Amino acid sequence: MNKKEILLVTALGLSLFSGKAADEVIFEDANFSKEGWSNYRDIGDGWEVRSRDFGELVQGVVQEVTVEGAGGVFLSSTADSFVSIFRSDGTIHAIRSRNGEQSSIGQVEVGGEVDLRVGFDGAFFIYEYRNANKWIRLAKSDIIGLVSYNCGISTNNRGSGMSNYRLLKLESLQGVRFGYTNTPKIPGTPWVVHDPFRPQPRQIDPGTISPRSKSGTPPSDAIILFDGSNLDAWENNKGGDPKWVLGDGYFECRKKSGTIRSKQKFGSVQLHIEWAAPTEVKGSSQGRGNSGVFLAGLYEVQVQDNYDNLTYPDGQASSLYGFRPPRVNVTRPPGEWQSYDIVFEMPEFKNGKLLKKAKITVLHNGVVTQHGVEIPGILGHKKTQPYREHGPGHIQLQDHGNPVRYRNIWVRELKPVQ
Repeated sequence: MNKKEILLVTALGLSLFSGKAADEVIFEDANFSKEGWSNYRDIGDGWEVRSRDFGELVQGVVQEVTVEGAGGVFLSSTADSFVSIFRSDGTIHAIRSRNGEQSSIGQVEVGGEVDLRVGFDGAFFIYEYRNANKWIRLAKSDIIGLVSYNCGISTNNRGSGMSNYRLLKLESLQGVRFGYTNTPKIPGTPWVVHDPFRPQPRQIDPGTISPRSKSGTPPSDAIILFDGSNLDAWENNKGGDPKWVLGDGYFECRKKSGTIRSKQKFGSVQLHIEWAAPTEVKGSSQGRGNSGVFLAGLYEVQVQDNYDNLTYPDGQASSLYGFRPPRVNVTRPPGEWQSYDIVFEMPEFKNGKLLKKAKITVLHNGVVTQHGVEIPGILGHKKTQPYREHGPGHIQLQDHGNPVRYRNIWVRELKPVQ
């Protein structure tokens, strides 16, 4: 790839789509007219870039173009975050860039006229070329973190040697979908539990509010649940010794080690907890860096590696699992420490009757992702449940089969002000 082509890639912008239609041509430009493109740029030496805003992308949406010489198609969220497939000097390249860190994820030498395709298949971007009427998968990569994109093309010689641009939805790519459509409706919303069509939270950089390499210190009136030295404040779900592994200032869930809980029960609390998903990325969607923090043993704030990892919105990091997605996605890269600061207010009951719903506020890495949200009932996987009368409960950390780490856990009981 030469310098001009790098400029072409970084100049483009693109948009992820959401919707339910399939087998539909959204836009086409057979001969590369200037009509229908929201952005058109001549960047010199006969090279041009065109892009178009489309809203949000759903799986099955692809761009295709026919190339005789050099050029290709691109999807980019920002100037330095993009995916592309293009040909230069007889070689087809698949490129992925995340925040300026660019990498080649596939290349192959193919001469003559060739069709190129880049698109979105569930949780992945796909890069394909067609030779002898057969589409061949050159590469696939995880998403590049953002939900809103533009689509576009770049070419030399003002479109000479390129033709038949199409943006379309393919039914054959509609099979991968993270979520469910046969689950109960969430009270007070138009969505069902784990709805795949619910809008994805925006991803933002949380910034830095404290050193990530070293945990902070708790308030003087906090109840310390874990200070890095032992698991004395924890037990398994049957009241026995926990099987989680103690490390250097943290403890870690191991496969089949079981969910653990605080020995002490709590009602309304301020909870601080820090966690880290595995540095080595394995799995996708709900199978990647998954755990959970349960308040009163019943109300789950999801722990999930959602850095470039798509899943159903109400199952993302800091979601109220099965109910409310986070306002934004502020997940740090795998292996980096993250923090939750949670303010949880217990529901109130009298003689078995609900008087006041539970309420929760969550800050993920210092950013508000849930704000004074009333919880409609007992949260769970693929279901909704009404409230049942209960008192204070354990703080639970879920074993979901992934080696998630925790450190610096403390609570402050929120008792009525006199």
